[in-house]
Amino acid sequence: MPAIRSTIARHPVASYLAVAFAFSWTFTVLVSVSVAFGLLALFGPALGAVVVSWADGTLPDLRSRITAWRAPLRWYAVAFLLPFAVAATALAFYVAIGNPAPGLGSISAIEVVIFVLVIGEEIGWRGFLQPRLRDRMGIVSAGLATGVAWTLWHLPMYLGAGLASFATFAIWVIPLAVVMGFVAERTRFSVIVATVMHGAANIATPILLPGVDRTWWLVVTGAIYVVVAVGFALADRRRTVATVAAAAPSAS
Repeated sequence: MPAIRSTIARHPVASYLAVAFAFSWTFTVLVSVSVAFGLLALFGPALGAVVVSWADGTLPDLRSRITAWRAPLRWYAVAFLLPFAVAATALAFYVAIGNPAPGLGSISAIEVVIFVLVIGEEIGWRGFLQPRLRDRMGIVSAGLATGVAWTLWHLPMYLGAGLASFATFAIWVIPLAVVMGFVAERTRFSVIVATVMHGAANIATPILLPGVDRTWWLVVTGAIYVVVAVGFALADRRRTVATVAAAAPSAS
C-alpha cells in the first residue's frame, strides 16, 4: 500500500485520469442495463480526485473546495445565467438567419437529477484537475487541458455515433471548460459554483433551443463560448497589468 500511495503521489494528474476514466467508462457501458449505472459513472472524477488527494496529503484542500459555498453572489449569478445568455445569443442568431423561433422547451426529471449529480464530475474537473494544472501553466492552457480531458472522458457515450459527432461535441466542451476555468478561479475553485454552471450549461439549450439540430447549436454555442473566453482572458490580463502597476514603486 505505501508503494502504491507513493506512486500515485508522484504522478497525481496521470493517476487521477486513470481512476476517473476507468471507473466512469466501466459504468457508462452498462447504461443499457440501467440508467443508474450512468448516474454512478458521473462520480468517476470525484473518486479520482479523492484517491489522489489522499495519496499526496492534499485531501483537506479538496474538501475545502467541495464545501466552499460562500462565494460572492455575483459569481453564482454568472455561473447560472451565463450559459443561458450564450444559448439566448444562439437563439437570436438562429432566428436572424430565417428560422422560426422554436419556443421554450422543458427539461425532464432525469435532467434535474443530473443537474445536481454533476457535482461528481466537478469535484474532479474544477475541484482537482483545473487547480493542479493551473499551478503548472496559465489559466487558458489549464482550461484547454481540462477541456480535452473532460471531452475524452465522454468518449464511450459517442461509440457508434461517429467521429464527426464527437468532434462537434468537443467544439462545445473545450471552450466551455476554459470559461468555467475562469469562473472557478474567481471563486477559489468552488465545486458548488462549478456545479451550478455545469448544470446550467446542460439545461440552457434544451430550454431555449428545443428541437434545434444538435450539431448546429453545439457549433454555434461553442463559438460563442470562445468569444466569452477571449473576453475573460483580456479582462484577466488587464487586471494583472493593473495589479503589477499598483505594486510597482513610484518613480522618484
